[in-house]
Order: sequence, then C-alpha cells, then structure tokens
Amino acid sequence: MVLIFTGKEQLDKDLNKKIPNSRVVYYPDYVLEEKEAKSLIITVQPNKFNFKDFLFKVRQKDIQVILILENSKVNELKDALVLGIYDIVFDPFTLDDVCNKLEHPSSFSKISSYIKEILESDNI
Repeated sequence: MVLIFTGKEQLDKDLNKKIPNSRVVYYPDYVLEEKEAKSLIITVQPNKFNFKDFLFKVRQKDIQVILILENSKVNELKDALVLGIYDIVFDPFTLDDVCNKLEHPSSFSKISSYIKEILESDNI
C-alpha cells in the first residue's frame, strides 16, 4: 500500500490515479496506524506532529518515504537525510519522477552530495 499525504488536492488525486494500490490520507494519525503501508509520499506541511518527529515515527515502521521538497536548501532536507530518507524529489517535478522513486529507490551515492554539504557546513 502506498499512502499519499501531500496536502495538495490535485497532486494527491493525480498520484492516486497513477499509482496502483495507493490511498490518499488526510491525517498523520492514519499514516502511523496503517498496518499495510509500504511507502509514503509526503510534502512538508503543518500537522499536529513536529515534522521531524513524525518522520521518525514513520521510519520506525520501516516505511519508505518519498519526500517532495521545494529545493535542496530547505531545513527539512537535513532531517530527512539523518532519518535515512533518500527518496527526495525537488520541485519542479513530474508524476513520473515520484513514481520512479517507488520502482527505483535512491541509493546513498545518489544523495551523498547533500550529506557532504551538510557535514561540511558543521550544522549537524
């Protein structure tokens, strides 16, 4: 099961149509309670959880996270990388870009430049 939790109505609908065995969700509690979730497509959005804490709880369940971010300069990128989230899509993107992450998850080597930048900034 792929959970879609972007908070963007049209994007949610488009991804739901394109991805078999997917479901749009509207509440973070549902994501944490769903037992069959294998992947989560998410954007940074306000909810009752701190974003980093929420992602930590999702990763504790061994759910693949595909994170859609505005760019590589947002603070949430560092948190995602620390939590082992390597499937990151930056805006602008296509639906195929997101779906490709489901089929071909990113390796450490693909995201290592972002990690290196964080390590070199001494902002850990």
